[in-house]
Amino acid sequence: MPHISEFPVDSHLRVFSAPRALTADEKAHIEKGISTFLETWSAEKRPVTGAFEIVHDQFVVIAADETAVPLTGCARDAMTRMVRDLSAPLGIDLIHGPPICFREGDRIRAVGRDEFGELAKDGKVTADTVVFDNTIMAVGPYREGKWEVAAKNSWHGRAYDLTS
Repeated sequence: MPHISEFPVDSHLRVFSAPRALTADEKAHIEKGISTFLETWSAEKRPVTGAFEIVHDQFVVIAADETAVPLTGCARDAMTRMVRDLSAPLGIDLIHGPPICFREGDRIRAVGRDEFGELAKDGKVTADTVVFDNTIMAVGPYREGKWEVAAKNSWHGRAYDLTS
C-alpha cells in the first residue's frame, strides 16, 4: 500500500479527529478496517489509490491520489460511511469529532468552539498555541506542516483574534 508522503501535492486529504487518544485495540480495529476498504475503494467502478495513517493516536488521515481516478461524490461518501461504521462500535464519533484540537503541554486537548473561545479570552490559549487545522483538504499543505501550526497561522487565529 502506498504512503501519503508519496502522493502528489494536490491529492485529496481528509482528517478525522477523535475526542481522545485511541487505544491500541481501537487503532488496530480502525487500521484493519481502512486497509480492507482501500483495497476495494472505487470511483465510477475504477479503483482509487488511497493511503492512510493514524497520527498522534488521535487523528485518522486518509488521502486519495486523484491522478488516474478523480474522486466522485459517491467515493467520498463511501469513505465517510466507512469511517463512521468503523468508529461507531468503539463509541467514538470520528465524523463529527471535536471541532478544535490543540496542544496543551505534551498532550492533545479536544474542545468545542465555545470552550476554545473562552480559553482564548482568558489567555489560556494564545497566538502561539499549536492547533490542528483539520480543514486542509490536500496532501501538499499536510506535508508542508500546515496541519499542525500555531493558532496565528490558521483559521483559529482569525476566528478567535489570536493573530499576534
